[in-house]
Amino acid sequence: MDSRHPARARSGPTLHLVPSAGPPLSPGDRAPGAPSLRRYPLWRVLGLNGLTLLAYLGACAAILLAYRRYPVVGWPVGLAYAVFAIVQLYVFKPLVVCPGCTYRTIRDGRCPSGLNLLSRRLCPPSADPIGFRERGAGLLCQDRLSRWSWLLPVPLALPGLALGFSWPAAVLVAAVAALALLRWLVVRLTACPHCLARRWCPAIRPHAEPF
Repeated sequence: MDSRHPARARSGPTLHLVPSAGPPLSPGDRAPGAPSLRRYPLWRVLGLNGLTLLAYLGACAAILLAYRRYPVVGWPVGLAYAVFAIVQLYVFKPLVVCPGCTYRTIRDGRCPSGLNLLSRRLCPPSADPIGFRERGAGLLCQDRLSRWSWLLPVPLALPGLALGFSWPAAVLVAAVAALALLRWLVVRLTACPHCLARRWCPAIRPHAEPF
């Protein structure tokens, strides 16, 4: 047994999730010239999470502003959205998806979002990567919940804008949509090409279940 990588001693599919010390990902599994990172720089992790939280809180503010004339509707809807968005990413994902991820088996590893570190505090690693591979399967899977967290702010704010249009609210809703697009680009261009788990991630594989 290699004491540096205790997960390699396990039998079963986990063996396929632990990166070897040999060659990096094959050319088909990563962008040309993009080295795989076992430990993402802290500034990248903080930047991605900062952008994520800014978008979530901005979306909550946009909903509250859109229903400024109807706070009895705006506050419950806005706060419910904020709780849903944050919990699905920072609680549900670390508990359900992260335990089967490659980064949970790497000593001192740090994934693009740093959620493997949070998952390590919340639960033990999983010997079965099913939760990670099936994160894109099913109506209430984590991938779909994540997509809804980015898509919901606009349809939630539109009725409020229709009842009482406000340029500040409309501009904030547009800014939130732009932030969501910016985050998607940041993840795809700066995180995914270097991720050790990209070959198993349904969010970026051709056979991924469509939204």
